[in-house]
Amino acid sequence: MNRPFFWKDNGILSSFLIPISFIYYSISKLHYYLKKKYISDIPIVSVGSPLIGGGGKTPVVIAILNFLIANQKNPCALAKGYKGSIKIPTLINNKHSVKDVGDEPLLISKTIDTYVSKKRKDALEVIKNNNYNFVVMDDGFRDISILNKVNLLVIDGNTKLDNNRPFPSGELLGITRKTIEISDAVILLNDNRIPQKIKNEIEALNKIKINTSINYVFRHSSVRDRIAFCGIGVPKKFFRSLEDLGTNVIEKITFSNHHYYSRNDVYSLIKISRKFDKYTLITTAKDYVRFNDINDPKRELREIIDVLDMEVRFEDVESLKKFL
Repeated sequence: MNRPFFWKDNGILSSFLIPISFIYYSISKLHYYLKKKYISDIPIVSVGSPLIGGGGKTPVVIAILNFLIANQKNPCALAKGYKGSIKIPTLINNKHSVKDVGDEPLLISKTIDTYVSKKRKDALEVIKNNNYNFVVMDDGFRDISILNKVNLLVIDGNTKLDNNRPFPSGELLGITRKTIEISDAVILLNDNRIPQKIKNEIEALNKIKINTSINYVFRHSSVRDRIAFCGIGVPKKFFRSLEDLGTNVIEKITFSNHHYYSRNDVYSLIKISRKFDKYTLITTAKDYVRFNDINDPKRELREIIDVLDMEVRFEDVESLKKFL
């Protein structure tokens, strides 16, 4: 979803929506309480964020999957597939596009077997009949109807909250303290930029903290001058990461979150690129998977853009092992 303008401050419209936020939060909680309870035969780790979008879940999911593989596990991933047309439990294959399964599951499927389903429990029933011994869910953090899952909360210091209010008044999925409370552990990204108030909440609730380091890699080139474009939850995170790496971002182009690039979008980006060196245009891995043989039939754009890949590494391996 696009971030409404009134999330940027604590103005009149945001304040007006506060009562609706608490009603929404209460109804959501009641919904999960009333759902039929489910116990999985396979261990489940659910990775969540306190934010509507841009919380850093997907690279953490990929990192957990790689960690499990390195430790001789046979995991799979599960996601709802936001904006994807597929509703029933489906294992993503190379014929699926972002329109079928959504961008995040499509990206995760480059690492491991990944299922999408609008109903998680239906997918878990399919998964248990295959040869997997671990399920990593991209979200599902608040789904308390799944009883035997581990909840790992991701907090990213590079995501600066706009007004620190719960949805729809702001970008928070509930109240931060409550979100931390229902987690089993908190994974910290860019720890040095996380507000001390949040760190104090984690300490007060006696939650295990799992520290990380982040490795950024340019997929093709280290050209200094860049035109950066993306359609993600918090575009300024991407731009800031580039600038932290010493990149001179000469132009920033933003699209809506989970934006599906049309042929016209692709042509416009190709047109811009012609004025500059190859790989001057750069985007995120999540954006890159949205280009395919439908919107970029001759691979013209995919051949000339660079990608900033983000790899999360766990520094506190022993703490992570307690949950995996």
